[in-house]
Amino acid sequence: MDFNVRKCKIMRITKKKQLFISNYFLDNPVLEEVNEFRDLGITTDQHLRWNLPIDKVVAKANRMLGLIKRSCRDFEDRKTLRTLYCALVRSDLEYCSVIWSSYTKKGIEKLEKVQKRATKFILRTDDCYADRLKKLNLLSLEKRRLLADLTFLYKALHGIIDIDVEPYVDFYKETDHYSFRHNDKLTLKMRYARTNVFKYSFFNRVVGTWNSLPLSIREATSVNIFKALVRNFYGLVLYWNVFFFFFFFFFFFFFFFFF
Repeated sequence: MDFNVRKCKIMRITKKKQLFISNYFLDNPVLEEVNEFRDLGITTDQHLRWNLPIDKVVAKANRMLGLIKRSCRDFEDRKTLRTLYCALVRSDLEYCSVIWSSYTKKGIEKLEKVQKRATKFILRTDDCYADRLKKLNLLSLEKRRLLADLTFLYKALHGIIDIDVEPYVDFYKETDHYSFRHNDKLTLKMRYARTNVFKYSFFNRVVGTWNSLPLSIREATSVNIFKALVRNFYGLVLYWNVFFFFFFFFFFFFFFFFF
């Protein structure tokens, strides 16, 4: 197999105003320099801003949502429409959100508008967005990204994901200054951030949210238990979970009471 030099690009990522420009060669041809590059479905630009990938994600999701609307215009089965939305549209809106999760109000609203249009199409009602989410048993995309961030960090810290987190996270220790000794062993230190690029990067933005969780949640023994406890803590419990909880509770109650 021959090495394809044309697929190799150069992208300079730096905060310097005066760049050191030079040509790079690979097997004689000069490598092309680009301002953005797409890899594994994520577009990264030279300034590490996520406006562009969010725009592309929203555009792709809108195209798929439009296809569903045109194909299922006269279809009224809400359960099937909800399944189509979650599988074909929401999956695009959440792909690798741990990397590009928006922190600006404009970006958050731009993503949320897609789900607003989808829920309105599925229910064919003019109810408010919160009521439509309850009827469809859905969470807002912002809350789902919050849950995804915490779950990813939990997996990384417990070795479920093959990532060496030691260079990126730092826990408080007994040797730290006395003013920090009230923190437990699973409290992360917030690192100083001079730029928004680092401030809102994953391992920095998730620190405050992670530390706000009770120790009993952070010490969860499995991913499923952790996710369930986080949902309860933030009030993200889906209604079908509540329904099944009470169903099984009363089932066992009457079973033991009468038999």
